[in-house]
Amino acid sequence: MCLFTHIAAGAMAGALSPSPFLAPVFGLGSHVLLDVIPHYDFENLKIEFLFTGLILAALFVSGAYNTAILLGVGFAVLPDLENLLWKLGWIRDEQKIFPGHRIIVRHGRVTGRLNLLFQFMIAALCMIFLAGRSV
Repeated sequence: MCLFTHIAAGAMAGALSPSPFLAPVFGLGSHVLLDVIPHYDFENLKIEFLFTGLILAALFVSGAYNTAILLGVGFAVLPDLENLLWKLGWIRDEQKIFPGHRIIVRHGRVTGRLNLLFQFMIAALCMIFLAGRSV
């Protein structure tokens, strides 16, 4: 999944966590759940970072953040650090260690760009949920 989708879902996972101590587990869990769904990832990192910035800005502008949410976000995106390193050519595919990026947990197949609509819907629903909780 795209980074913006992981951020929105990680924020919601953190919000649903019964405590800030479990938020990292919920955030990592959201990453795995989303990655097993067939999906499309941006090839262009600039576009990826643009949407990521928009989601982060929406979180902060809406006031929908606390320790658990921030931990959920951080741990939801942490596994994709190795994907960034891979896209930049700094590591090889076989050097990835996160189970969802290896064969241990089957990663969703690659789909077309139309899948971005699905990801935008997931992100929007998560943001609506968070906005409703912060009111």
